[in-house]
Amino acid sequence: MTASQHDRSDSRPATGAEALLRSLGRNGVRYVFSNSGTDFPPIIEAIATLPDTERPEPVLVPHETAGVGMAHGYYLVTGEAQAAMVHVNVGLANCAMGMINAASDDIPLLLMSGRTPITERGRPGGRMTPIQYGQEMYDQSSLVADVVKFHYEMRYPEQGDSLPTRALTIANSAPTGPVYLSLPREPLMEAVPEGLEGPTPQQPATPARPDPAAIATLADWIGQARAPLIIAQRGDPQGRTGRALAALAEKHGIGVIEPFPLRNVLPGDHPMLQGHDPAAIAEADLVVALDSDVPWIEAAHRPAAGTRLAHIGPDPLFRRMPVRGYRADLAIASDPAAALEALAAALPAPDDAAARRGQALARKSAER
Repeated sequence: MTASQHDRSDSRPATGAEALLRSLGRNGVRYVFSNSGTDFPPIIEAIATLPDTERPEPVLVPHETAGVGMAHGYYLVTGEAQAAMVHVNVGLANCAMGMINAASDDIPLLLMSGRTPITERGRPGGRMTPIQYGQEMYDQSSLVADVVKFHYEMRYPEQGDSLPTRALTIANSAPTGPVYLSLPREPLMEAVPEGLEGPTPQQPATPARPDPAAIATLADWIGQARAPLIIAQRGDPQGRTGRALAALAEKHGIGVIEPFPLRNVLPGDHPMLQGHDPAAIAEADLVVALDSDVPWIEAAHRPAAGTRLAHIGPDPLFRRMPVRGYRADLAIASDPAAALEALAAALPAPDDAAARRGQALARKSAER
C-alpha cells in the first residue's frame, strides 16, 4: 500500500468514482470484470488511489460478453453477485445477450457502463474528443432495460455510494436478477460534497415464506393423488432446493422430471428422477411446477382436464413474461426450498400406496 493510499483510506471519498468503488466493496463485490474505454479515467484513478481492501479487484476481459459471462458464472459457483463494467454505447450493446441469459437464469449481477459526457465545457469530465458526440444515445438504458430488475443513471457524485447499494440490494432480492447502472463521466469525476458522503447500508429482502393454508391444501392434494409429479427447472448455488426436493420425493414416492433444466436440481441417478420427457405429465393427476417458467409446451404436452396444477416459486406467475397461459389451481409465492421443507413437515407419514409408488418409480428410473 502506498502512502497516498493509506491517507485516502482514512478520509472520505474524494470523487464519485471512489464512492462507487467503496460501495461495491462494502456490498460484497469482489471482482469487477471490465472492458472499459474513454468513459472510465476517473474509475481507473480511483482504483489506483484506494487501498485494495476498500475496493473490488478489477479483472480485464477481452470482450464484454466474456465479462458478463464471468460475473454470471461466479454467482453459480459461489452464490455471490459480482459486477461488470463496460464502455458506452457499443460496449453496452455487446452485453445485451449476456444480460438476457442472466435474466433468464435469475442471476444477480450488476452491469455498469459509461455514458457519454453530457456537458461540453466548464465541468470536470466534459467532452474532449469527437467520438463523445457520435456515441451519445437518446436512451442508452433501453439496450438492456427490458431484461433487468432495475436501471438508473448516476447524476451526482454522492450517488456513487447509494446507487450501487440499491442496485445490488434489488438484484439479490428474490426473484434475483441482473441490474444496470449508467455512469456519466462528470459525476464520477466530481468531488463528493462534504456532509453527503458515507455508507447507506441496505439488506436484500428476506425470501418469502409459504402461506401455511396453501401448503396444507397442497399436502391434502398430494395425499389424494394417485400419480403426483413435480416439474423442476432450476437449482440454487447452495443446493438447498435439490436437497429438500430429493428428501420429499423419495420419502413420499413422488416422481420428478426436469424437461427444460436451466440448472439441474436432482442428481441424475436419484431414484425419483424420471428423466426429461414431459410426456410423463399425461399420466399425472397432480402436477407441481417448482420455479419453472416453462414447465411444458402447451401445444405438445398438456395435463388432463382433471389434473390439479400447482406452481411454486418466488414469483410463481412469472410476471416478466407477457404471455404465459398455464392453468394454476394453486400458486404459492415462496422460496422453493422453504416451500418444500414446509410441505414435508405438513405431510403425514407415507402410507403403503406411497411406498409402492416410490418402489415403482425407482425401478422405472433404474431402467432409463
